[in-house]
Amino acid sequence: CNMHDQRFYYSLNQRPPFWRNLLYGAQWALIMFPALVIVASISAKALNMPPEEEVAFFQKILLLAGTFTTLQTLAGHKYPLQEGPATALLLTFVTLAPSGLAAIKGGFLFGGLILFLIGRLRWMNYITGYFTPNVVGVILLLIAFTLLPHLLPLLIGVDPAHPNGDGAVFAASLALIMLIAILSHWLKGFWQTTAMIAGLVVGTFIFWFWGLMDLQPVKEASWFSLPSQLWTGMPRFYLPAVISCFFAYLAVVVNSVGSIHGVGEIVGKEDLAGRVDRGIGVTGLAGVAAAGLGVVGTVSYSSSPGVILVTRVASRYAQAMCGIILLLAAFMPRLNALLSAIPPTVVGAALCVALGSQVGAGISVITTGGRSMAGRDYLVVGLPVIIGTLVAALPSSFYAILPASLGVIVGNGLVVGIVLVLILEHLLLRNR
Repeated sequence: CNMHDQRFYYSLNQRPPFWRNLLYGAQWALIMFPALVIVASISAKALNMPPEEEVAFFQKILLLAGTFTTLQTLAGHKYPLQEGPATALLLTFVTLAPSGLAAIKGGFLFGGLILFLIGRLRWMNYITGYFTPNVVGVILLLIAFTLLPHLLPLLIGVDPAHPNGDGAVFAASLALIMLIAILSHWLKGFWQTTAMIAGLVVGTFIFWFWGLMDLQPVKEASWFSLPSQLWTGMPRFYLPAVISCFFAYLAVVVNSVGSIHGVGEIVGKEDLAGRVDRGIGVTGLAGVAAAGLGVVGTVSYSSSPGVILVTRVASRYAQAMCGIILLLAAFMPRLNALLSAIPPTVVGAALCVALGSQVGAGISVITTGGRSMAGRDYLVVGLPVIIGTLVAALPSSFYAILPASLGVIVGNGLVVGIVLVLILEHLLLRNR
């Protein structure tokens, strides 16, 4: 039995009523927002931007993520996947920062155009057959495990005042994780679909009551402002930057294909090859737009399947609403400040529940149709998951000693794991 035969409250192409859709879109946006804040902060600091430029930079990231999340769900791969800044491109952005923004823009423009051509010429068709149950299952497991090193500081409350974390915050995280899981299991019908946003609201209220939440920026923010400095000058084609971005976009392709296959396994795999081609093409266009705006290019976020499993909402229209909310936040600093005020610990707890569901989904895909695993399958599945998780857990200082173009590939646990499972499944340990 396929996983997408499970009863979803709203399936892939069903359009929820407006107010429910707004709620589901807000649920997605709340989960995505901290990632956008972190990427904007790291990139702006790498370029030594003054505070007002940092604000404009964040607005442009919201503009890009909102536009392309909406485009992907309605015209690209047409799956409920978020489109946000790619870690591989963020690493490249930071590494190339000393060469200047013009060189970064040139590299992103080159990478984006290559991706657009790959999607347009339907070259991805040739690889779809390589995504067996073992490979797709490993992708779903890897997504969960390679995000853990990024989640851990959020869950234990690492901040300047508590560099080693805070036991009370960790206890609150665990309680919130349990609460969201219980709500997702025991609530029925429409209420079950709101388990995540209920957990986010309860967690936010607890942290506000605890005095660990600052609402001052929300009061001070204006209601409306146009993103400034949309154009930051012409790109410059600088060979080391072009080579680095080429490798970074290879990582984006692997990541995007993995995300699309992962979500397809859960919501339905109709026209998967066409979805992959369109998705890669639109991600290429996002790369071209990122080069124009001078921000980090996007990728289809892989944590979506877990959220769908917890909320039981597989509708792509809910995701399109998330894109519209992000777009509005780019023009509405007060909405932007409100979404930014949600404590990272609370979002980390919600993501933890989603990733827990995703681990179950990965195991289910590997054993699909009652298939029992043979000895080789243990290694084909186990080794990429272990090595991908190890790569994700290594300190960034370790990758700093490698050439930039190599560090972008080998520093991404998800990409390393996907490449390794493909090699083991189809070359080194393939069935005789």
